[in-house]
Amino acid sequence: MVSGGKLVNKANAIKIEQYIVLAMLFLSLLIMPCAAEITINEKILDKTGDSITVIDEIGRTVTVKLPVENIISTDYRQMEALLAIGARDMIVGVDNTFHKRMPYFGLKDASDVAIHAQEVNYEQVLTLEPDLVIIPARQGATADEISEKLKGVPVLAMGLASRDHIIPETQIMGEILDKEEEASKLISWIKKYDGIVEERTRDLKEEDTPTFFYEYMSDLNKKWWSIAPNDPSAGRAAEGCGGRNVAYDLPLNESATTMEVGAEWVLTKDPDYFFMDFMSTGLMSGPGRTEEQVMHNLTKLIEERESEGFSNFTAVKTNHIYTLNRDFISGPRWVIGHVCIAKWLHPDLFGDLSPDEMNKEYLKEFQGLELKGTWAYPLP
Repeated sequence: MVSGGKLVNKANAIKIEQYIVLAMLFLSLLIMPCAAEITINEKILDKTGDSITVIDEIGRTVTVKLPVENIISTDYRQMEALLAIGARDMIVGVDNTFHKRMPYFGLKDASDVAIHAQEVNYEQVLTLEPDLVIIPARQGATADEISEKLKGVPVLAMGLASRDHIIPETQIMGEILDKEEEASKLISWIKKYDGIVEERTRDLKEEDTPTFFYEYMSDLNKKWWSIAPNDPSAGRAAEGCGGRNVAYDLPLNESATTMEVGAEWVLTKDPDYFFMDFMSTGLMSGPGRTEEQVMHNLTKLIEERESEGFSNFTAVKTNHIYTLNRDFISGPRWVIGHVCIAKWLHPDLFGDLSPDEMNKEYLKEFQGLELKGTWAYPLP
């Protein structure tokens, strides 16, 4: 039999032991490497002085001979990260959309070797004799088919653009291109802002998290196309911002991230905020565009929806309609769009963060550019 005093002491000892375990668990979480760092150890299988073997975004094992001197990118959205880690002099071929939508990044002499998200000009690629071809997860033909037609040229499927992949893939490219220091610098910049939003919105109650509708390709006449939370660009950039995407329960399969839902469906959801996706860089928003021009473009889109009852939306009545350029939700700058959305939803929580200043900082530090333009409107 154990006395009452001993029981109390034993109970206290158990509690102390539990506190110690919890404290140790908490400390382990603090020092535990982030998911991206864990992933990188799993993605780089082997590296020697002559080659590196990695697992790409779609699970293929690819060996690349080192050193790499010439590379080709078949998706213009890959280019920001590649340029930001100092790979400019290596790039000999790009997709045809890069020169149209991102002329301010230069590389005017780089050959057009692919149609964005469609076909690759295999003959031209082989003429350029690349050491590595980087394609997005979806590029018309499969990665294996492209690799087969390129007769032994290593083909890596890496988008280098989405929130979920940008950090580990940038680190992998740093290892492949001998740009580890530059890649680490870019990753540090992303991490400086990544996490701030979640930290400040973590304790919000449900009644303090407004609803929003994110429209896909608003500037390309995709009226009432909803972007779901699993979308790798806009959808993921909007997650964790202290809001609730009304498209969370759309009947989508794993590969589908957008759906045309119609004005009536959106009205039944009646979101508190309405975000419009401006896809065509330099046409409706982005570099060279003034706030007045973007405001005019936004007003025009609103008027086009007037006949479908747009004025009845809560977001319209409260003037909570915003535009966001794809530059701010893809590639290294996804964190800028992340902050934009969070600040639109909760301006009182993010008074010290300026998306405009973040953009200027990034462009100057990693691209050597000082660009004027309007990527988000109205600026939070």
